[in-house]
Amino acid sequence: MSKILLLDGEGVQVVCMARELSKLGHELTALCAQKVSSGYATKYLHHKYKSPNVRLETEAFRAYFYKHLKPHQYDLIIPMGDESAYFLSREKETVEQLYKMQCAVETYSTFELANDKQKLMEVCEKYDIVHPYTRALPEVNASFDNAQDIVRLEFRESLKSVAEYVEFPAMIKPNLSAGAKGITKVENMEELEEQYPPIAEVFGACTLQQYVEQPDYYYNVMLFRKRDGEIAASTVIKIMRYFPLKGGTSCYSETVEHPFLLEQCERCLDKLNWHGFADFDVLEDKRTGELKIIEINPRVPSSLQASFAAGVNFAKIFVDEYLGNGAEVFDMRKYKTGQQVRWFGLDVMWFLMSPQRFSFRPSWFKFWGKNVSYHDGTWRDPMPMIAGSLQGVVKYLDPNFRKAKLKG
Repeated sequence: MSKILLLDGEGVQVVCMARELSKLGHELTALCAQKVSSGYATKYLHHKYKSPNVRLETEAFRAYFYKHLKPHQYDLIIPMGDESAYFLSREKETVEQLYKMQCAVETYSTFELANDKQKLMEVCEKYDIVHPYTRALPEVNASFDNAQDIVRLEFRESLKSVAEYVEFPAMIKPNLSAGAKGITKVENMEELEEQYPPIAEVFGACTLQQYVEQPDYYYNVMLFRKRDGEIAASTVIKIMRYFPLKGGTSCYSETVEHPFLLEQCERCLDKLNWHGFADFDVLEDKRTGELKIIEINPRVPSSLQASFAAGVNFAKIFVDEYLGNGAEVFDMRKYKTGQQVRWFGLDVMWFLMSPQRFSFRPSWFKFWGKNVSYHDGTWRDPMPMIAGSLQGVVKYLDPNFRKAKLKG
């Protein structure tokens, strides 16, 4: 039995990860920023600690994290969210050398290549991997409003050069953000000049990216690349309901077969020399049918349950790869298609807001079936669904959250 620590333990992906790790006999602890949450509510966690928020209180979390490690001897630490993955990648060397605990995350230099949207697009462009046209936007000077005319002119000329390459409509995208926050659609130069500076002020460096007019779905590709470069496991899902409606998190998806997407994503990880888990978001152009890799989430996604439903046990792969002591990681590239996976708490919000609530097929009211499962709980573990639904309502009532998620 190994002792495993999960960071960002309040996330919905913790529900299925904790369930499967518990089945394997491991002792699980989670650091959670919120008690009213899916992850905190699951019965499969053995120990739970309320911690500072790693994104909002980074220094406080760092102090808490190291204080927590001293009396505990964990074998493996797994980040379960964007912010904790970023944090752990920066602390990986210290934790592994001083505390002798394995960190299931890439080294910061490689992590940054995948996590920074502009740097990832540069890799895709260099190696002819499917992606949308993308260019870095010029830096916004803090004193731009009081700048000389020549500085303003140079800034506008730089914007114009980027826009001519990408073309309109386009998306302003912060290089480092999570959950579509800050992403804004612009139709022309006037909108770009107006919208970009305030976004950059909040999120920092940004890119301008080709707008992809997508159908009512997008793809998610989950992969685990071993130290030796082999792919241990993969799952492709087609996300058909998501919230917010303008492009949000999956609340209904199906596992599908897509060899071309797998090949492109595997090649991308090869060029990054990636080790560990990676999660790709991929859009399909409605007009041309072309596929475009949008980003890599360098941690397990909220849609992780889809892989377990398809017969791919990423929990076992994590343990075997990082703590295997020579044990062979099973090849789990084969998976079951047609598995339907819902996030019920989020799906309720979709139903309330979507004009397709009664016309969508399969029916929203199909709650059971041998190929139906849920991200946020089971009959044997129902509390995550209740707590997660409450958490979602509270979050959505926050005007700052709605503004960040729905803008564009």
